[in-house]
Amino acid sequence: MNVRRGIQHQQLSVTKAFFGGVIFSIMLLVFAFSGRNFIASLLNALRAGTVSAISAVSYLLDSVTSLPKQFFPNAKLQSELKQLRFQLAELQAESLRIQELTEENRRLRQLLGLAENVGQPYIAAEVIAIGGSNWFHTFIINKGSKDGIIQGAPVLCHKGLVGRVWEVRNYHSVILLITDRHSAVGVSLTEHEGVHGILKGTGKGLCELAHLSRHVIPKKGETLVTSGLGGVFPKGISVGEVVSVKIETEPPTVKVKPLFRPDELREVIVLTKLPPIVNQ
Repeated sequence: MNVRRGIQHQQLSVTKAFFGGVIFSIMLLVFAFSGRNFIASLLNALRAGTVSAISAVSYLLDSVTSLPKQFFPNAKLQSELKQLRFQLAELQAESLRIQELTEENRRLRQLLGLAENVGQPYIAAEVIAIGGSNWFHTFIINKGSKDGIIQGAPVLCHKGLVGRVWEVRNYHSVILLITDRHSAVGVSLTEHEGVHGILKGTGKGLCELAHLSRHVIPKKGETLVTSGLGGVFPKGISVGEVVSVKIETEPPTVKVKPLFRPDELREVIVLTKLPPIVNQ
């Protein structure tokens, strides 16, 4: 008798857990198919919480469906459970896709804001490949000479300067990153007024600041912006941040980290008109 009561109690507990998960899952499905705008708003407020909730329900369903079949002898119920798991997987994929669209939206808004601040005509492009060479830090965009791209033109992402156009083909172009050994950008120190230098690529993911116009020691965390000297890059575009300063060398060795990561580059703008040369 006690054994039978124990089994009945276990069946009741499992049944409660199952129907609780089903009810919560149905609520999520109703939200998912009631309109994309609702989901987008929900994810903006509870992005991490929603994915966690979906994962929790999915785990619950995995646990339920893994129980011995004698608890659920109904074949129709087993089929509905599998279908519900499939719908939950679709909902989770949709949630992740909306997160990606939200992130893309944010990048594009920042990029357009940067373009307005620069005040130069530009062409928007998408990154279609990242260079894998240890000698050349490059990537390829889907615009070329037929679209108005010119060699040497500055290239910007949503965080600031990325590099310049290195090679131009009819329908695509190769962009040289500021971290490449062949790259050199005129920059100004934001916390040392009137101090300019040259930011050189090292080929190792960082840049090095050299040829300062005055003997000063840059601060760790100090931001560098384009100086506008030389007439290639417009003045005032964010370039990187000082991450280390070694005063034991002469001149001091100053390492600078770019504001972007190559693997996060998706959309860029290419300036179509080189800025006028700024006199020092």
